[in-house]
Amino acid sequence: MVRKGLLLAVIFLLLSGSLCSVFADTAAHTVVDQLGRRVSLPAKVERIIPLGGATRLVVYVQAFDLVVGVEAMETSQPVSGGRPYNLAIRKQAENLPVVGEGKQKPINAEAVLALKPDLLIIGGTDRAQADYLARLTGIPVLALDYGGLGVLKLEQISDAFVLLGKVLKREKRAKQLVDELVRQKQELAKRLANVKALPVYAGAVSQRGAQGITSTDTDYYPLEISGARNLAKQLGQKGHFFIDKEQLLVWNPPFMLIDAGGAALVKQDYRINKGFYQQLNAIKNRQVYQTLPYNYYHTNLELALANGWYVAKLLHPQRFTDINPATKTDELCSFFNGITCYQQLQQEFGGFGRLKFE
Repeated sequence: MVRKGLLLAVIFLLLSGSLCSVFADTAAHTVVDQLGRRVSLPAKVERIIPLGGATRLVVYVQAFDLVVGVEAMETSQPVSGGRPYNLAIRKQAENLPVVGEGKQKPINAEAVLALKPDLLIIGGTDRAQADYLARLTGIPVLALDYGGLGVLKLEQISDAFVLLGKVLKREKRAKQLVDELVRQKQELAKRLANVKALPVYAGAVSQRGAQGITSTDTDYYPLEISGARNLAKQLGQKGHFFIDKEQLLVWNPPFMLIDAGGAALVKQDYRINKGFYQQLNAIKNRQVYQTLPYNYYHTNLELALANGWYVAKLLHPQRFTDINPATKTDELCSFFNGITCYQQLQQEFGGFGRLKFE
């Protein structure tokens, strides 16, 4: 009798459509995120909360319309050209609930749960933190990997686009992004074919805020794509690190790049230590140039690429006579974020150009 009663109940639910509805709501598929975690997703992902810098990638794939909550980083920090994605969605973000401060600080789990998201998307974290967040909230957590703090690896960014495109049903946009990255790399390589790589030191590289002249990076992406030889690689370090100041005298580089985020610190140090700086050929010959700060709450892809075009034109001007770096920056910002950004960058940081010490 029990089996018969259960069978009748199932038939009733099927006829009424209720059981179909239950199955539809709970149906899931599994993806593997960029930390190698298997993540079970609902059949439809329509409500998301990006954390840890993931908002940028959500904007890139044109899925901010799915966002139901944001970090305070997207609403309380000053509007800045250093984060073009935030310029693009700032008004919408300010109308959304805040679920935490950001910058790897704990979220407000109650605020998250109240919004009933289908998925949390987090960037710049490790497996343990992603798993903890999933346990804390009971919500699937998709982890994305930029390549490391301040590191830009196009292969990993491309994988992130493909993954987000699949999960958020933005496959067409994801393909556009991946294709554009390939096109940018190929065009630069074609223009720079057979050039002699010139030695360059990149200093004041932003890392968890503004830094001085000794802050550099062996993976400084603009030097990787611009026909340059990154002098920092000679020291056998990996990623971001600080050199001994005297190493600049040893290298005496003909060209120096200064991240605009730390330019004020470099100028301040110059005023205190003029004797040191005036020994450098790059200073004597006015071959010190300011680049855009592209590490601001993880990597701003369009600004890293814009720097690459600018540096390539500085080092090999005969190959880039048709390129205006400001125009190129706006083209890249428009493609990735739907807005122009160079005017804002110029107002905040001074834009591209020689760094003036006196």
